[in-house]
Amino acid sequence: MGAAAPNLRDSIAIRKRQALAAQQKGATLEAIELYREILAEAPDDFDSLHMCGVAHFQRGEFERSLALIDRALQVNPGVEAARFNRRLAADAIDRRVVEAELERAARAWPPPLEERRALVVDDDPVRTIAFYLPQFHAIPENDAWWGKGFTEWTNVRRARANFVGQWQPHEPGELGYYDLTGPSVRHAQAKLARQHGVDAFCYYYYWFSGKRLLDRPLAEMAASEQPDFPFCVCWANENWTRRWDGLEHEILIAQQYSPDDGVAFIRSLFPLFEDRRYLRVGGRPLLLIYNIRAIPNVAQTVSLWRETARREGPGEIYLAAVQRNALDDPTSYGFDAAVEFPPLGHAAENRADQVEITNPVFRGTVFGYASLAAHYLMLPRPAYRQFRGVTPMWDNTARRQNEGMVVVDSSPELFGVWLSHAIAQTRLRHRGDERLLFVNAWNEWAEGNHLEPDRRYGRRYLEALHAARSREFAPSPARPAFADVERHTASLIASGAIRVQNFAASRAKRSAPGGNEVSLVMPLYNHARYLPRTLASIGAQTLEPRELIVVDDGSSDGGAEIVAEFARRVSFPVTLVSQANAGADAALNRGMAMARGDIVALINSDDAFHTERLERLVAALAPGIDLAWSDVSFIDDEDSVLDTAYTRTLRRRIDEGVAAPNLLYPLIEHNIAISTGNLLFRRDLLHRIGGFAPLRVCHDWDFLLAATYVTRLAFVDQRLYHYRLHGDNSFAALTLAGRIDGEWLLASFFAGIHRHPWLATDDGRAAFLRYARNKGLAAVIPAMPAVQGHAHSPFADA
Repeated sequence: MGAAAPNLRDSIAIRKRQALAAQQKGATLEAIELYREILAEAPDDFDSLHMCGVAHFQRGEFERSLALIDRALQVNPGVEAARFNRRLAADAIDRRVVEAELERAARAWPPPLEERRALVVDDDPVRTIAFYLPQFHAIPENDAWWGKGFTEWTNVRRARANFVGQWQPHEPGELGYYDLTGPSVRHAQAKLARQHGVDAFCYYYYWFSGKRLLDRPLAEMAASEQPDFPFCVCWANENWTRRWDGLEHEILIAQQYSPDDGVAFIRSLFPLFEDRRYLRVGGRPLLLIYNIRAIPNVAQTVSLWRETARREGPGEIYLAAVQRNALDDPTSYGFDAAVEFPPLGHAAENRADQVEITNPVFRGTVFGYASLAAHYLMLPRPAYRQFRGVTPMWDNTARRQNEGMVVVDSSPELFGVWLSHAIAQTRLRHRGDERLLFVNAWNEWAEGNHLEPDRRYGRRYLEALHAARSREFAPSPARPAFADVERHTASLIASGAIRVQNFAASRAKRSAPGGNEVSLVMPLYNHARYLPRTLASIGAQTLEPRELIVVDDGSSDGGAEIVAEFARRVSFPVTLVSQANAGADAALNRGMAMARGDIVALINSDDAFHTERLERLVAALAPGIDLAWSDVSFIDDEDSVLDTAYTRTLRRRIDEGVAAPNLLYPLIEHNIAISTGNLLFRRDLLHRIGGFAPLRVCHDWDFLLAATYVTRLAFVDQRLYHYRLHGDNSFAALTLAGRIDGEWLLASFFAGIHRHPWLATDDGRAAFLRYARNKGLAAVIPAMPAVQGHAHSPFADA
């Protein structure tokens, strides 16, 4: 027996090496089978658990991947590589949800203009800037390096598909295979751009120690002052290599970065900066730098540029750096801002093993467009100034036939959805003429990346951009004063815009203890399949509500009839309000405006109450505590308890949040109450903080945070609310909308943080703000006033 263990260890070691070799050559199924054999004999083998999880990740099987890596971390929690891979798997699961959200929105694109929900605080427009490639004319250098007459079109024409369904070649539409030395082409481009909502071109500027390449389109445009269309430049500061024929190590023209070069470079731009069409931010000409990593002593170079511009040129300049990945912060080197540049540095899912390869030597990567868009839209808001970027499509195999990067399944509709979210984020994050958004690109044809019309889609990508811009403006989502809500609701009833049916109690109602009478408000929208169970849980309460008010928000599935039938059987009055669809926030506000009890409780029409919920939450209210909620159980369609990666994440947030000594800390990260239906509060609270804001997803989180300014909160540590997760659950289906909501509500919450009554001392406030910054919320924290005052509040000494 003594020799068996070493033999087993040797056998496992051999098979692990075989599995890893299979994995490295792309044979993931073979690797998984070998890892499974090992785990059957050694179930706690860390390497096999971890790498089997990685193999499933490589196959796009993210739930399996996460489960295996979690098991590995239980064995050895300190391995950073496994923790990193776990984050990748968890992010991929989240991204899949967002992909589905994007695809649903694309199927309905464009949304009706009357349904605009962008979050706007003023009327300053977003300026959309498209990167512009001047490579569409012959120059002597290209003639010498790649053959007579070489232009970008040379690469475009020779592109071929590498797999079934790949869109290659990309063929131009109405502008044809143009030559940019023709002014008529430049006029046609500017006209198309202006008609469809592009505000400026950003020309690539090829400058090598005083030598300029491909400069004729820009130089002629500047000299002729035509077309009359705004522009800026981006220094394409990379070595010019033979990358198009695979010899990247062969440098044709190298960049130099001496101090003299720095001065000469910035001086070369002064004539352009003086052009009346040149794009400015705060009066300063905007200059982009493509690759700051290539610049030695970049901070010194930036300082040199600024000093030279002040001394000899336009004065202050506005410098922005293209990001190579999401973590790049160029402002630490003296730049004013960063510019996202999809698809550089992305972490979307590689689907190369899911396509039918027709080119046997193709070694490139294949990504889904929705996955790419989801990656960028799910990135956290950085603390530094960053301008969002989008791309209509991407496929650079025209330049790198056998090893390029291809993004499949792009469409004008998906592009429009991505762009509309980026516009909404831009409006939230920036003010005035710093509302800039970049599109990569106007005419990068050899990278399969262009807004210009093509033979496949015509102008549809430009039309999608125009549709997104047309939906840019919308009212502010601020919480309405509740007196206004009450007046507006009364006027809607009087005009007949909403219809009210009152059902009297069928028998005498039991009195509430201590005079605490609860008005229960339920918004209803197409949840007839769950409604009988929801209503039954209300009817079974040990503390009956004073009344139930159901606001049918334009349902079409017969839910109102179910409510009416229920109303005829219960011992408390039921009011059924019918209105055209106006959104959850409007349904809640109108229902609360009609409430007569001194306490308001809410419930979602697809969830359910524990029988003692109302009684226990009412008992939790006390002097100075005007809002309460309980712990939550997560259930499925059939009322069974759910245990998934998502529900475990929610459970962890709740458990960690309510264990915190100060609820304000977890509440700035997550809505640990989970749902609107989990809230119960004194009706007077509505007159102190307002009703629910017109947010698509996070109106409850915003309401909770606002309440902290005027009351303490109570958490009842019992699972008294049954939250149902299903395919029609709005929270799960609107992740991106929730992120936009979250940005607005956190900015709103932090706007008054210097007077928050729960942070009555400077030390307490400083500790809280440090925590918020460490959680990545620095971008929404305003500068503190020089003299910090405290709100007059009963909690000022808390």
